[in-house]
Amino acid sequence: MRKLVAAALVAVLSLALAAVALAQNPSPSSTAPSVTGTISPSKAGTKTKPKASTVKLFVKNNRNDTTVSSIVIFLPKNVKVSGKGFPVCTAATLNTKGATACPAGSKVGTGTAHAVVGPGRAPIQFTNDAYVGGKSSLVFYVQQKGGTVRKALNSPITSAGGKFGQKITVKIDPDLQQPAPGVFSSLVDLQATIKAKRGKNSIATTTGCPTDKKHRVGVTFKFTPNSTFPGTGSVTNAGSSPCSK
Repeated sequence: MRKLVAAALVAVLSLALAAVALAQNPSPSSTAPSVTGTISPSKAGTKTKPKASTVKLFVKNNRNDTTVSSIVIFLPKNVKVSGKGFPVCTAATLNTKGATACPAGSKVGTGTAHAVVGPGRAPIQFTNDAYVGGKSSLVFYVQQKGGTVRKALNSPITSAGGKFGQKITVKIDPDLQQPAPGVFSSLVDLQATIKAKRGKNSIATTTGCPTDKKHRVGVTFKFTPNSTFPGTGSVTNAGSSPCSK
């Protein structure tokens, strides 16, 4: 599969590089990512009566000189994501057999992502579906639109502490960072929606609303340098979603 990916990307890059042979990459920016998070419905549940909810997230990477090695999504204190009561589909199953092998009800989210590859910044688009990997784990299944790249990413759900309640850590595998030999990628943006119910269980619930009536959602990007995208370090930002009790 890697040879097929390499061949496809080389073809795309050849066209892109021809069009931008004399162009320069945009100047690097230290701007934090743009984060939009929405928790709905806005009227929250309580600790004794949690309310089934939908979590929507849109993030734009404003660093154009970077390859993302991990994404950490921080959830509000009054929002809980749990795979309890849902069928499980592991990353191993998705990577070896594909989504059709997953049990019904294990898919709990959908999304998209955009990236660019190589010095010519050729665009690639992905679908990004979420599956339950366990009570405290999601699996994000990334599939290239019109291409052969497919990868399931284990994403544990752990306690965040501080002003957030939970965090979901998504590690970007090396073969997504470098989908072909010497060809590196840079994330442009991603969008995800987490929403599912099974019996009395919901993948996401609210248990209250802060006194300032805002659910806060944060994102951290960690970067790894390479010959095309030399940016290092990490950036963090947060957005908010209105709520009421």
